[in-house]
Amino acid sequence: MSVNYIDTSELIDNMKHINRFKADLEELNKTWSQLTLLGQLGNTTTDMSKTQNSFNNLTDELITQLSTKTINKTVSEMTSIAQVTVDIVIRNLFERTADIGFLSTDDEIINFLKNKNSDINSYQLLKLRFKEYTAKYSVYDDIILFDKEGKVVCRLSQDTCEYSNDDIVSMCKTTQNNFVETFKYHDFIPNKPNSLVYSYKVEDYDKSIIGFLALSFKFENEMETIFKNLSKPNSKAVIMLLDIDGKVIASSDSYHIPTGVYFNTDTSSEFKIISFAGRDYIAKTCKTNGYEGFYGLGWLGHIMIPLECAFKNSSKELQINQDILSIIMHNEYLFEKELLEISNKADKIQEELNRTVWNGNIKLTSSNQNNQASQASSFARSILKEIRFTGEKTKILFEQSIKNLNFTIMEALLDDVGFLATLSIDIMDRNLYERANDCRWWALTPILKKALTHNENIEDLRDILEYINSLYTVYSNILIYDKNKTILAVSNKDNSLIGTKLSQEWTNKTLSIKETSKYCVSEFENTYLYNNNYSYIYNAPILHDSKDEAVGGIAIVFDSTSQFDAMLRDSLPKNIQDSHMFAMFVEKKNQKIISSTNSDFAIGSKLNIDSDFFELKNNQTLSKIVKIGDIYYIVGCSCSKGYREYKSKDDSYQNDILSFVFIYGGDANQNFNQANNKLQHLYNYGENEVENTDIATFYIGHKWIGVEAKDVVESLDIDSLQSPISIDSNHHFKGTVLYKENIVSVLDITYFLKNSIFMKDTKDIIIIRYKNSSHDHTIGILADKLGEIVSVPKSKISKLDDHLIGAGMLSQSIVIPPKDIKEEQLLTVLNIEKISKL
Repeated sequence: MSVNYIDTSELIDNMKHINRFKADLEELNKTWSQLTLLGQLGNTTTDMSKTQNSFNNLTDELITQLSTKTINKTVSEMTSIAQVTVDIVIRNLFERTADIGFLSTDDEIINFLKNKNSDINSYQLLKLRFKEYTAKYSVYDDIILFDKEGKVVCRLSQDTCEYSNDDIVSMCKTTQNNFVETFKYHDFIPNKPNSLVYSYKVEDYDKSIIGFLALSFKFENEMETIFKNLSKPNSKAVIMLLDIDGKVIASSDSYHIPTGVYFNTDTSSEFKIISFAGRDYIAKTCKTNGYEGFYGLGWLGHIMIPLECAFKNSSKELQINQDILSIIMHNEYLFEKELLEISNKADKIQEELNRTVWNGNIKLTSSNQNNQASQASSFARSILKEIRFTGEKTKILFEQSIKNLNFTIMEALLDDVGFLATLSIDIMDRNLYERANDCRWWALTPILKKALTHNENIEDLRDILEYINSLYTVYSNILIYDKNKTILAVSNKDNSLIGTKLSQEWTNKTLSIKETSKYCVSEFENTYLYNNNYSYIYNAPILHDSKDEAVGGIAIVFDSTSQFDAMLRDSLPKNIQDSHMFAMFVEKKNQKIISSTNSDFAIGSKLNIDSDFFELKNNQTLSKIVKIGDIYYIVGCSCSKGYREYKSKDDSYQNDILSFVFIYGGDANQNFNQANNKLQHLYNYGENEVENTDIATFYIGHKWIGVEAKDVVESLDIDSLQSPISIDSNHHFKGTVLYKENIVSVLDITYFLKNSIFMKDTKDIIIIRYKNSSHDHTIGILADKLGEIVSVPKSKISKLDDHLIGAGMLSQSIVIPPKDIKEEQLLTVLNIEKISKL
């Protein structure tokens, strides 16, 4: 394996969608070169080299953005998977450290060792206890008990190893922790080259060491489950867990990348290019974030994807309303300004091109008025038409690529919220699996059974509960109650609950249970047992020591506020503001919020959101854009599926939870309407008419306006407008432009156009020629968009009667459209003389 220097430009060779875009642009570039030459031959008075250069520069910028976002999307997905791989494992193993610490103090184990290899009956009873333990904590496949010399005195499995010389014996003697964690070959588990074992010393009541206990974790089984949850269908990615030295200790595809090989352990790089077995891969390595201060053995999450498969463009078609997408695109937290600038630059280039073509046609019209050669003029018009057509094709190609870029980002956002929702619900399922195990196992504690069966040594229960709670810190309190529902002991220092009676429904259900495999969970409700806050309380019956009947129960009060909040925040990116992204857990059956990182959504309240989220089945995920109030959110939701036996089809407890992740999209009241860009009218009357008038058209708001082309001088960019120093903003005079050493006044006639919707997107100044006392003068009119130069038969121009329409109207005539066109809005021709007198 070797790590290569990264040249991101080389990665583009593996991005087929970008290479297709480049190929299409190269073809258009050739067309631009040909049109530039033809334009010179046809005397169109247009130089297309500037437009061509502008498009080429923008191409480079767009390809950079496309490739960068494509790489970012892939690397972001890889980072999430690698990070989750190691963090999920560490979370699980943290629980194991508490298990071994508690189980090593078990009275049954201590007494067995003290009696120095008791009779076969004691051996079988202890083995049954081990079996009972692994029935609750099914993450273990073996429990091994040693005496202090390393002799195996009892174990769950049928392995025949009698003595161990493993170094865990010396490690257990010297450790300052309550556990020893080892992943290696253990001589007492000879059938596995590596096994993950948690071990600790067993002490007599006088603190002398009398033996050692080891729990064998189902490492391969656990990793298989994690890889299955994180692997995508048809993905060529290989997910791995590396040890501290970079050796692969678990692989999602051992045929592709086997265990035992080594990789670079650099976690600081955004990504790496790795050569392995004659193939190049993009790779990412992550160290664990740890959990509750526990970091395990320094393992790393690692993922590799063959380069040729790493940047495949999604085949999914995103159905997103364009107006909603536009609002979200203007959210600078999600879309950088540079992305919007590319789109704006493409529009600007097209506007300049349209203006160039429009002005070219105006000049050709002027030439025709002067009786210059019509054949040359016709050829020039054809070239101008082709230039405009090629410009439109180029713009469409850019628009499609920008759309693909935006959709790539949107798809990544939708994937992200879905992935994070899946992650947080998986964390919850795994966490609550432990809670169901804890209450059932602690209910089997011999001292508890004996105390409640014979009503003796009740005063000792508090110390036991305090010790348990010191190891398992996710509980705010642990309670023992008798069959009359009277609280006998608590782990909390507040003794006020002792002697009081419980009246909750879950106490009746718990006391009716007669099996050690069953448990009961309260509703998520506000309770005085949790400082009048909302929580789940997990319960298990304490059975009579010789009969299958409950003599009491154990209730463990889950610290739901802090623990659920930590689960949600651990699944979100670090240093994220709640205003940008937040998450919540919600009960599916009643839409009740049980945890939220955003205080605007209170615990215990109902989440009002699209109903299809609450129709999700177990293990299903849904991502979409939703509107809550006046805000658009990008939302991911995943429905719980349980973990191992917890909430499985065989579990009597069923309570589906939904995990939601929200990303702020934008304010629905914002308006980035581009409706004026869609305006385009074209009249084609054929060639039957002899006498035609060329009308230069443009748009003011939604109004389609025209001026006889002979009266038009040129269209200028709005940037050339010089605004007056001080004037009423509602006045129609908007400033001046310097045109060919003449000062030209510029007017905004929007106010005079009845029922016009002003788009406030003015781009052009139309310079118009008018006669005044036998001299030609010019005036400028503001326009939002340029239209076509339409050749209209004079018979289709209907003049308006002044005494009917009034002197205040600026219209001169209406153009009757061709028979095959049904227009709701007709082309209105302006009266230049009236405009000049404003």
